[in-house]
Amino acid sequence: MTRRIADAVLPWRVVTSSITYEDRWLRIRSDHCLTPRGAHVNPYHVIEYPNWVNVVALTRDTLELVLVREYRHGRGEVVTGLVSGTIEPVDARSADPAEWAARRELQEETGYRASELRPLLVSYPNAASHNNVVTSYLALDVEPGADRSLDASEDIEVVLADLPEVMLRLRSGELRMQAMHVAALWSACAHIVAGDKPADPTAILRRKLAGALGVP
Repeated sequence: MTRRIADAVLPWRVVTSSITYEDRWLRIRSDHCLTPRGAHVNPYHVIEYPNWVNVVALTRDTLELVLVREYRHGRGEVVTGLVSGTIEPVDARSADPAEWAARRELQEETGYRASELRPLLVSYPNAASHNNVVTSYLALDVEPGADRSLDASEDIEVVLADLPEVMLRLRSGELRMQAMHVAALWSACAHIVAGDKPADPTAILRRKLAGALGVP
């Protein structure tokens, strides 16, 4: 049960709004806002991104985690992370655009395909300045065999890793990832550890993950 101990928080009122920048990747919306206490916030810039997806992919035979390494210009570093990407207009033709995008990104970036996708969580990348959401999936029975389809600017190395080891490296600070990827990994591990079906393909990982996560 949640116990509130402060004044109620109310949304701001948007007085005026305009698009001040737009390209194929994002739009910047500049708002003149009025807070419930009467303070003017002008301008307040909101980045309008498409919705995103993350994929925690485990191989069929060895239950290894499929990771990608690519250059991330914001940090100026080659960063290890999950398969991820944008929900594109082509994905909207399906009944579940987010799942379709996850399957598409997995194949395009790694050449792997999944027989099963389990939704993990929907979260906000940055609710203060971004308007989009990211949907994360656990992909099971993943196997290679499809052709990759990389963008002209992409140079991606595919890496197979032990999931419990990855979680230990994240806990120790030895490994750094994008925050949304870390959230997806922790959610996937919680899903696996909480499972109670012996026939589940992730059952073999439960004890190892419990030890890595410090679960009794």
